This record gives sequence, structure tokens and C-alpha cells, in this order.
Amino acid sequence: MARWGLRWKSLLVLVLAGLIASIIALTLGWYVVAEGRQYSAKAYSESYTELNYQKILTPMTRELALARRFAELSSLQDWFKAPQNESLKALAMRDVEGFKSSFENASIFFVSDKSLAYYYYDEQLPVDGDQRYYIDESLEENKWYVLTRQQSEPYDINVDLNEYLHKAKIWVNVLVRDGDEFLGIAGTGFELGRFIEDFASSPQPGVQPFVVNAENFKIEAHSNIDLVAIDGIAGNDNDLTLYDLIDDPESLALLKQTVQQAKQSANVETIRVRIAKQDYILSFRYMPDLNWLITTSVNLDEVRLLNTDLIMGVGIVFALLLAIVLVLFGFAVDRLVLQPLRQLQMSAKAISQGSYEVRLPVKYDDEIGDLSRTFNLMAQQVKSHTAELESRVKERTQELEQSNAQIQAANRKIGDSIDYASLIQRAILPDRQLQQFLGEHHSVVWRPRDIVGGDFYVFHNNDEGCLLGIVDCAGHGVPGALMTMLLRAAIDKAINELGIADPAKLLYAIDQTVRAMLHEDTSVNQVATNADVGLVYIRHAGDQLRFSGAKIALYASDGETVEKYAASRRALGDRKQGEYENTDLPLAGRTYYMTTDGYLDQAGGEKMFGFGNKRFERLLVENAQRPLKQQTARFAEALDEYMGDLPQRDDITLLSFRFEPLSSEEDK
Repeated sequence: MARWGLRWKSLLVLVLAGLIASIIALTLGWYVVAEGRQYSAKAYSESYTELNYQKILTPMTRELALARRFAELSSLQDWFKAPQNESLKALAMRDVEGFKSSFENASIFFVSDKSLAYYYYDEQLPVDGDQRYYIDESLEENKWYVLTRQQSEPYDINVDLNEYLHKAKIWVNVLVRDGDEFLGIAGTGFELGRFIEDFASSPQPGVQPFVVNAENFKIEAHSNIDLVAIDGIAGNDNDLTLYDLIDDPESLALLKQTVQQAKQSANVETIRVRIAKQDYILSFRYMPDLNWLITTSVNLDEVRLLNTDLIMGVGIVFALLLAIVLVLFGFAVDRLVLQPLRQLQMSAKAISQGSYEVRLPVKYDDEIGDLSRTFNLMAQQVKSHTAELESRVKERTQELEQSNAQIQAANRKIGDSIDYASLIQRAILPDRQLQQFLGEHHSVVWRPRDIVGGDFYVFHNNDEGCLLGIVDCAGHGVPGALMTMLLRAAIDKAINELGIADPAKLLYAIDQTVRAMLHEDTSVNQVATNADVGLVYIRHAGDQLRFSGAKIALYASDGETVEKYAASRRALGDRKQGEYENTDLPLAGRTYYMTTDGYLDQAGGEKMFGFGNKRFERLLVENAQRPLKQQTARFAEALDEYMGDLPQRDDITLLSFRFEPLSSEEDK
């Protein structure tokens, strides 16, 4: 006797149930959806378009008629001819007050072409005779006035955002003329938000009413404000048009043809198009008085306009039939499949909890029986593999613990080494010499980004004078710290050979030493080895200082102004050698500053830009007359406030100094 396997039993039941449900669903569903959806959508779209046409026609026609009557007022025209005449202005304002309440939004505006004064009043702004602003025809935001004045039509309706009033409205602009003479513009404005809420709000999902300008086909009103052309008569090439929404060539050609038909017809024109790979119904009704196309789009994939009674009846019948099929199918599946699978599930759960002795009874000579035998074999293998894995995991855990201990020990050694390097780097800083020889005449802000850094400062003193300077080596962290040791050795070598009185010669000598140390022909193209340096020499008996710098400028401020003395544009060790020159500057009455780019480039503020030269120079002027220690505290505080929670980007060094020259008696 042939054996019926579980696959054939389940497949037979599934095929029978699916065949019955599919025939019923396809027959009824195809008829209801295919016939009812498109018919209902087309009828709804046309009716809704006609309704919106009537909703807009009456108030807009009324407002346009009022605006044109307002523009024809003799008192307004007389005043526009003589805008300086206060008596004519008073008569005109009295008529404005009367007309203002007649408009729907109590919004009214006018512009005299001779004075170019723009007047605007609404519910919040009573008529007071004061102009809101003057129109500057050279500005882009006033382009609407120039274009309206040039047109031949008696009025224009457009959507625009007034930059001065901060109001987005549908503006009715009527030209004020006396015969052929242009006197100005007058009109009213609808609140764009209120208009969109009243008209362009979707009545239900998938249905969207909107307004299209019949001349340039830009969208004048839509619930999605990003699609609305908020640019008025001035125009904007970036604004979307109705045609930009269509990406299907056939639908685009049909749309253009239908739009032309709508402009020549007094009825609603409807088409079916594809937009963004979806089917839409579009209906158009042309409003010649406003040159608008009243439009409604219906997304056939989203709209729900079918006869609910029919759907309900079909749904009930289908649900009953499907329920009967599912009950029969469920009984068969439970008997043939689910009961054996439940036993398998309980056994698998027992194994997952560590009970590897469980076994399944073999009751059927089919796939379920084969599965039970395979499961029992698997349970035995899991038991043996689990024991083996536990042994291996224990061994690997011990190995990982040993490796982790070695890594922690290595990390401690590296951390100790870097801390020791920091102590060495601090030892080369001349803090004690600066305090001994300069005292309160200097102040330093030194902040390495990491434990060690690439910035340092120098000080050398002899019987004739002293040399001050700051150095910014390429890189930061350990590489930068190693560069500081190299640069410090190069500086000491140059000073031993040349002395300290000529900063420019020192820069040349340091540059040559660095290039020689780093083998310029092989290293420059592999790693960054350059350094920014600023040096200042001050004679003990004198009233001047001498400055020379490689990409580090010198700032000077007397508390009222600030001067910046530029350095050479090339750093030491750069690909091309720089040209370094000395600059002699007066010493008295000024505080001098040198800083590395870490201070100026530090990101912060609302836009996370760099601190910048302008902000730094304002900070110098504000604090130049204060004691240097207070200045240093203020510079650090200002930088911290600007940084906020952002991390420090680079090493920072800021050197400040101020001297008064010795008198002639002291020189002796």
C-alpha cells in the first residue's frame, strides 16, 4: 500500500482551500475594485473640483471687485499724484478706513509710485497714516513691484512672502491709473495659511485639492507648503510647476493637452495619469477671472470611495466561506501536522534547558516519523558535542584571561611612559626663567591636546636683551612631542651660533638644521615635519622690539585698536624654504601677543566654526589694559565658553608680554 507523506497531505488540503478562496476573492474583488474604484474616483474628483471652483469664485471675485473699486477712488488717485499734500492724504486715509473693513481679512495695502511709500493695514494694524517701509526698486525682494508696474493687465494675483511684513499671503495687486498715467498699486491680501486650511486641506486620504497658475503652471496653493511658489510675480526658476510632478512622458503629453482643453472649456476636464509610478485621477476647472486652474488629484492606490454597503456584503459572504474553509483546513492540519510538531517542540525545549536524555516516540511511517528518528539522533549528538564544547570553552577562557592580563600590563607601561614623557616635555619649558627675569611682564596659556603635545615656548636671556618665542610643531600627541624635542635642539644650536639679537637669521638657521636632521630628500614627502615659529627680541636698554615669524603673527593692542604684524607664509621645514624678515616695533604703551593656530582654529559656537581672528582681536582690545594674569584667565575663559562641550582640536599656546622701556637715567 502506497504511503501518503505529510507533504502530500498538507499540499492537498492547502490547494483545495486556496483554490476555493482564490476563486471567490478574485471574482468579487476584481469586479468591485476594477469597476468601482475608478468610477467612484472620477466622479468624486469632478464633483469636488466643481465644488471648490464655486467656493473660490464667490469670495475671490468679491475681493477682486472691491480691490478694483478701491484702486479707482478719486481721493486715493489725487493723493498719489501729490503724495506730499497732507490734506489729500487725510481724505484718502478716511476712505481707506472705510474700505478696510469691507475686505474679508480686513487687509489692505497701497503704494504711491511717486513716493514709493508702502502702506499696509490689517486686523492687528489699524489705519494710522504711517507707511510700513519704502520700496527700493534695486532690491530683489521688491522685484514684484517693478514687474507689476510694467504689465498691461489691470490686476495681478500671486502668492508672495513680504520680507518686510513677514507675511505670506495671496495678494491681489490692482494697478492705479489715471488714463495712461501709472500712479501706483493698491489691493488686499488673503492669509495664505487660512486659505490653504479652508481650501487645500485634504478631505480624506488620497484626495488633494490645489490651485495652479494657468500662465506659468506654478502651484499657488497646496497643503504641502514646499510645493507652493512663494515668490510672487517676480518668479523663481527653482519653483516646481504642475508638469514637474509628472515623470511619465505619455502622461505628461496627455496632461498638457487636457490643461489646454480646460482653459478653453467651461466644464471640468478629467484624465488618468501616472505620478511617481502610481495611478492618479486629475480634474481641472479653469477660472478665467483669476487665471487659475482649480485642480483635484485622487490617488487610486490610497483613496477609499467605494460603496461600503457592497463591500460589506461581499466581505461578509467571503468571510463566512473563508471561515468554513479555514475550519476544515485547521482541523486537518492540526490532526496531521500540529500534534506531532507540538511533541517535537516540547522535546526541543527540554533539550534547550539541558535535558539531553529526552527522546521522541516514532508513531508514523512518514515524514513525521523520519523527523522523530532524526531528532533522537540529533539529541544524542548534541549531548556529546555539548560536553566537548564545554571543555574547549573552559580552555579558551583561561587563555583569554591570560591575554587580557598581558594587555592590561602593556597598557599600564604605555601610560606610564607617556606620563613620564609629559614630565620631560614640561621640563624644557622655561617657566622658571620667565618668572625670574620677566615676572609680571609676561603670561602664558599652554594647553596640549593630549598628555603630551607639539606646542612649546622658548626664552633666552643675556646681558643685552632677551628672546621670547612660541613653536607649533606638526602633529600632536607623541609625534608632536618628539618634534618639540627636535625643534628645541635646533633652536639651541642656532642661538649658540648666532646669538639672540636677530630673529630672522635664527629662523633661517633653525630651518636649515631641521632639514639636515630630517634628511629633506627622503622624509618630507612621507611625514609632516614642519613647524610654525614666532620670535621676538627685546633689548634691556631700548624702546623697541624686533619680531620675525614663520606663519605665527604678532598682535599688538593699546586697548583701543589692535595691529597684526604678519609672518612669513611658509613654515620651517616646509617643502619650499621661506623668506624671513625682521620687523622693529615700539615697545611702550602696548601689549603684545603671539598664539599658535590651535587657539584660532578651535571649533565652537552655535555653528561650530573656528574661534577666528576677528573674535580674537576683539578679545585683545577688550583686555589689553588689564594685568597680564587677568588677561590670561580671561583668554582661557573665553575659549572654554566658545568650545562648550566640543573636544579640543589642537595644541594651544598663547604668549602675552608687556614692557615699559628704560629711561635714559636707567640706561646709564
